[in-house]
Amino acid sequence: MADSNSEDHHSAYPYNPATWAAVLFAILFGIALILHVYQLIRYKTGYMWVMIVAVALEVIGFVMRVISIHHDSTFVVVLAQTGLVVAPAFMAAQDYMIIGRLMSYVGKEYGYINHTKITATFVGADVFAILTQASGGGLLAGANGNLDRMQLAQEVLLFGLALQVVTFGIFAFAAIAFDIRSSRSPSLRLFKEEMKSMRKLWLAFYISSFLITLRSIYRTVEFGDLKLTAGSFNAQGYVYTHEWLLYVCDSIPIFISVVFFCIYHPGRWLPTKKGLRMDGTYEDIPGS
Repeated sequence: MADSNSEDHHSAYPYNPATWAAVLFAILFGIALILHVYQLIRYKTGYMWVMIVAVALEVIGFVMRVISIHHDSTFVVVLAQTGLVVAPAFMAAQDYMIIGRLMSYVGKEYGYINHTKITATFVGADVFAILTQASGGGLLAGANGNLDRMQLAQEVLLFGLALQVVTFGIFAFAAIAFDIRSSRSPSLRLFKEEMKSMRKLWLAFYISSFLITLRSIYRTVEFGDLKLTAGSFNAQGYVYTHEWLLYVCDSIPIFISVVFFCIYHPGRWLPTKKGLRMDGTYEDIPGS
């Protein structure tokens, strides 16, 4: 992976991008996409459609990146940038939905926040963050050296990323509190095997949460460190101008997160029917 702070670099990127790396991750995420589609069908977990969208965006992002390396097209660059920036936000939304269902299955009484409110509130905030990041990524990729547009794109991106980090942090606190309370509950000791299975989902969630947060911090530093110059098609900044950081701090963490939910797929342990509890009773969920 070649990095560059000089003017001798690819017209669409502030360095000479590695085609092999983009191809490799397009293939890896493509395989993961096939596996997740298969598991969605096998386990009848329609709520995992958000993961499908997230992984599909990664595939599209890297395919468009490969194309943009060899064909100078602003539109293709915008698609590549938007796909890679937005995909992890969909993964965060999937985490909200999985933990919401886990809370419903174990028992809503162990949470400080009702799981239905978690889904509505945090997924809603995440959708707003997704739209914000998509807008900012598109503006930056298509700014064409216009300083005002680049500055606006930077502000929009930072706001969207900051919103995602804060929202995800609040959600993680609520999820951890639920995990601790339910794990210590004497009444749930009767369901030892079921609770043991839940540990696998919690493991996948904690790893996913850590990696998504790491990636969001990386992106916040990247866009916050941008040095914008009027007439320049590429902004400057150490993080932005070094390609290896994209893969180490974004692509690899997100891929690991995707793989963990392949291994510990919610469909293996959570009921297909929404509202079914671990103790065999049903929770009356509005709209279900």
